Amino acid sequence: MSEKAWLDTSILQCPDCGRLYAEASWYAVELESDIECGGCHKIFNAKKQLKDRVMLEFQINEKGRALEVKITEHI
Repeated sequence: MSEKAWLDTSILQCPDCGRLYAEASWYAVELESDIECGGCHKIFNAKKQLKDRVMLEFQINEKGRALEVKITEHI
């Protein structure tokens, strides 16, 4: 028997170098956090650079390990 878990995820893009990131939406959008780009090291506001927001569904096995991840909806 497998269980399910979900994560509201935001897709962001650095406005300077274009590197893409996936962050938890509570951190990126709800808190409007500033993020330092790992590529160019510029700091940008996550909410202002939001490209997409998706709900991820994780299939979890009986040991609590993730088996599969899929997008269930665009928010």
